[in-house]
Amino acid sequence: MNWLIKNPLDYFKLPDFSKKPVFNFISKRSGPFDGSVTLTRDRVYIVPTKAGLMFALLLLTLLIGSINYEKNLGFILTFLLAGVGNIALLSTWRNIAGLELKRTQSQAVFAGEEAIFSVQLINPQLIDRYSIAISHNGKEYSVLDCAANSTSQIQFKVPGKTRGLLNPEKFRLYTEFPTGLFVAWTWVDLSMSCLVYPSPDQNTTISSFEHNNDGDNDSPNKGQENFSQLRKYQHGDNINHISWKVLAKTDELFSKEFYGSSPLTNWINWDEIPAKNNEQRLSIMTTLIINAENNNQHYGLKLPNKTIQPSGGTSHYHHCLSTLALY
Repeated sequence: MNWLIKNPLDYFKLPDFSKKPVFNFISKRSGPFDGSVTLTRDRVYIVPTKAGLMFALLLLTLLIGSINYEKNLGFILTFLLAGVGNIALLSTWRNIAGLELKRTQSQAVFAGEEAIFSVQLINPQLIDRYSIAISHNGKEYSVLDCAANSTSQIQFKVPGKTRGLLNPEKFRLYTEFPTGLFVAWTWVDLSMSCLVYPSPDQNTTISSFEHNNDGDNDSPNKGQENFSQLRKYQHGDNINHISWKVLAKTDELFSKEFYGSSPLTNWINWDEIPAKNNEQRLSIMTTLIINAENNNQHYGLKLPNKTIQPSGGTSHYHHCLSTLALY
């Protein structure tokens, strides 16, 4: 059960780091870290929520009333509630203190899509953690529980507006469990990144898949027509060549090899792409790469400063798109 109050920042507005020395100090202690960090006690901060401020006002009112009317039962109630508040303060802080945060690899996306960043929460202690939330730029994304001596994954999203390497920088991890009177939080930068490919151009005219029909280039392992043999699957092999029947029988991945007429070599040449500007040219080239891969073509890439020799398969596909993303 999640005890987290939605949007705690509605009542706790974060100041501008550059104008507040205290928060500037916190920001400097938040990274960037090289992929992982442990939330030691000096990296976890805690403040009262709106409910916590109302609780403090109630205690003050009870205390003043007890003093004014000299009511011993009033003093007992006031100090009892104050003790409960102190326990809630410590429990909320302990709910995230001691966790180890570790980044995971993010999958590349196309410009205009949302990049998903995952963070591993490693709980090495014998206490369960409840209602841990993550946010980025003030927007809440995931809430989860993390059992004792276990690992969980929590995610947040960042829009991939432009091609290139996307760095989300700091994200916020926080909790209000168990009472909602306090929020314990930290800012962390794990040096995470995600590659954003150029957005495919939707108006590109795609050429059809072609074969050599003269028979002179018949060779094993390179054709597309006649089955030759099975071999162990290797990373980057075309997924369309996987033998699913063999997988069902043996629980092992095998790739089919063919011989016959080989497809013509297709060059995706920067200088031959008609476009108004470089970004449109990159979008058109992205579309051509996607189409060539979908049609099992062998294709190469020619850029002003780099040439990628013709090939096929998943690794070649991502290599070409990564080159365009970082151009």
